[in-house]
Amino acid sequence: MEENFDALEVIARTRGKVEMDSVPTGARLFPLWGWLTAIFYLAAFILILLFDQKWAGWLWTGAPAIGIPWMIIILRKEHDKAHMRTRKSRLVLDYWIFAACAIGIGGFVFGFADIYEIAENPLICLLVGIGALITGEELRFRPMIIGGLVAATIGIGAFLLQGDLWVWQELCVAVSAVSALIIPGHMFEKQANGV
Repeated sequence: MEENFDALEVIARTRGKVEMDSVPTGARLFPLWGWLTAIFYLAAFILILLFDQKWAGWLWTGAPAIGIPWMIIILRKEHDKAHMRTRKSRLVLDYWIFAACAIGIGGFVFGFADIYEIAENPLICLLVGIGALITGEELRFRPMIIGGLVAATIGIGAFLLQGDLWVWQELCVAVSAVSALIIPGHMFEKQANGV
């Protein structure tokens, strides 16, 4: 009986020090990656459509060039918080790591193979949409679920934009970032901060 009491006492003492997954580490990363993605893809869309600058299809590389160092700074600042991970939150983190690698590697492979416009942008929309959907389910946050569904639907529709219409896929990625990352990300931040 004494051992059970000690275990309960330890749990009670650490309860105030350790935060469970109610507000995940890096919650500000959704708006960060959303804004970077939307800005770079919108710039590429405008430069290609209005000024016929085909090199602008590589502007997407600016998002990770800026976002990765910024993300590291944010995560280091938040690392001081004790934060317990659940199995589901690890799944969400693993998915986003997979999605980031797939988008990055796929972007270079499709780009150098000169088939970028066939599938890369619709796949980005799908990966971001599915990631937001999974994250929204884990957090039980309906706006992120809806935003993820919207982005995934945009991704499916973007597969239809082939040939001369492929430049509109760039706009699809920007709109997907707004619907799945920016809007729900800011809404989640406000809710987490109690605003």
